Parts: sequence; structure tokens; C-alpha cells
Amino acid sequence: MPPPPSPGPRGGLEAQPWTGRRSGASPRSGTVERVADRAAKGHAFVLSGKVTPNPRLMSTLSVPCPLRRRTIGRGEVVRRLGVAMALGLGVLGTACGSSSAVAPPTRSATASATPGGPCASVHVTTPIEDVPPACAALWAPYQVTKVPPPDILQQEHVPPAPPVRNMTNGAVSDADAQRWADASNRDSGWYKWAEANGQIGLLRHLVGDALIPADEQSALAADATIELPNCDLYPSDNALFEVGASDEGFFREKGLPTDSSFVVVGDYPGPCTESFHYPDGRVTSVQVSSQPTRVFIAGRLVSAAPLGDIWLGDASGNCADPTGPPAAWCGR
Repeated sequence: MPPPPSPGPRGGLEAQPWTGRRSGASPRSGTVERVADRAAKGHAFVLSGKVTPNPRLMSTLSVPCPLRRRTIGRGEVVRRLGVAMALGLGVLGTACGSSSAVAPPTRSATASATPGGPCASVHVTTPIEDVPPACAALWAPYQVTKVPPPDILQQEHVPPAPPVRNMTNGAVSDADAQRWADASNRDSGWYKWAEANGQIGLLRHLVGDALIPADEQSALAADATIELPNCDLYPSDNALFEVGASDEGFFREKGLPTDSSFVVVGDYPGPCTESFHYPDGRVTSVQVSSQPTRVFIAGRLVSAAPLGDIWLGDASGNCADPTGPPAAWCGR
């Protein structure tokens, strides 16, 4: 199979404080609280994209876990939320052992990976050297050291996206709009598995480097794993918009130029907290959000084995940005 595409022109921005956006080259001011803030805000995220068919747990610890805020860099994604909102102290009590979560869905997101194929004998996450050679060859281009079972997204109960409000004036069919939103949820499910298993190489096939928070990259480089709750990953509401010239300018000013044509806006609930688990037993909890927030992500649909449909983001932001995000995305 052809190798997956390189992450593209999204990587390598240095972290700088910002107001909770995932797109933008210029420094942003503001503090973002990761999971907890996202969940508390009922975030909405926007994804922009063209269809591009390029192939391209942690157990709860009993040790005390310090709670801190994340300062988000100009290009970083707070996974799906990424807005700067102060977190209530009530989140602290659950930060070590639990986090707000979405109820398990009754069906899985569409376009899931086929349970059969060369990895059919893999039933749990397994070191890549221990899976069948054909399975290892399938996953090797994604720079992983572990391989998940083919039905891992079903095991994680990745939900389908809520019905999308198609605001593209006919530029995209309702069916495609829904497929793209479902792909975004699937992308979040893969992101969750990658961080829970220390697979930073896979992250760079899900979003660009500029959209991976610097503290997550540092933690993973230190052999930590990261526990992401559903409130940090899956929106409760979303819509699809086109990206106009002025919208492109907004991303460009943030240092994340995008050639994507559409954006999906999603609302995320809160509060929400994610946890970093280190090899020495330390647990650090990072507050993402304290109230509902609306977030947008620019990207494109990518569909290839073994991931299936994903939404490959290259720029993002949130409606709390004081520099003035596109009104149409934030005013509904």
C-alpha cells in the first residue's frame, strides 16, 4: 500500500500563549484549560476541508495528582476544544480518578476500519514486533510501536457525530457533511488511543505538529501516557461552513495558513480534565475547560487503511479568541 502522506505544512510552530485557538501564527494571549474547560463550555469546533483520498489506560492511580492549567501555543489544539476558560475548583476533586464523559453511544461512527484483514488476530493493543508480519507492514508507515485491534474504536465507544447543520449553501451534500463530521470523531478516537499508548508518531498522521499541544509532546517524549476523556474529544453539536477569503486571512494571521475549503463547528460540554501518567507513578491533571465552548478546525477528509475515514486538521481556533474569529461560525 502507498505510504501515508507526510503531515504537511502544519508542524513546527513554537508554543506561545494564546486565547484558546488552534490556528494562528501570531502569539495569542490567554490561558486554556484543556479537557475540563472544553467540557464545561459546550465547545463547538470548525473543521475546514477538501476530500483528499490520500493514504496517508490507564488505570486510576491512588497517588495525589496536581491540577494545573495549560497555556496554549499559537498553533496548538486542545484536542477538540481549545478555549481559554477558567476552570471551577469543583473539577479538582475528580481530576485524579475520573472526568466528565459522554454517555456511550448506541452506534459507532461510520467508515470504521474493517475488523478482518491482516490484523484480524490482534485482539488487544500489542507491540508491533509481536503482530503478524502483514499487520506490522500495514501499521509501520504510521511510526507506531504498538498496534491496536481493528475494532479499537468500537471498543472505545467512539460516537457518531451529532447531525450536522450543513451551512455550505449546496457546496457540500448533507451526506458528505455528515461523513466529514463522523470522520472528525473517528480522528479523535484514534488520537485518544495514540496518547493513551504513547504513540506520538501516529498523532502526526492525525493532526499537524502545530496542532499538538507542546505539553503533550513533552510528556509523550518522557514516556508518559495521556488520558483524554470524551468531553475533550466529541462535540454535542456541530455545523459545516465554507472557508472564505477573510476566513483564510484569519488563519493566516495566526500562522496557520490553510487551503481547506470547509469548516465544521462543534460545541463541547464541561468541565473537563485530562491526565498525564508518568513512568514513575506521577499523575498531572490539566484543566481544559470550565464551561461550554465552541471550537473550529480546518482540515480535510483522508480515508485509508488502517485508520478509515479521519479528519486531518491543519488549522483551528475557538470562539473565545479576542482577535475576532469569523462571526458566522461563532454566532449561531
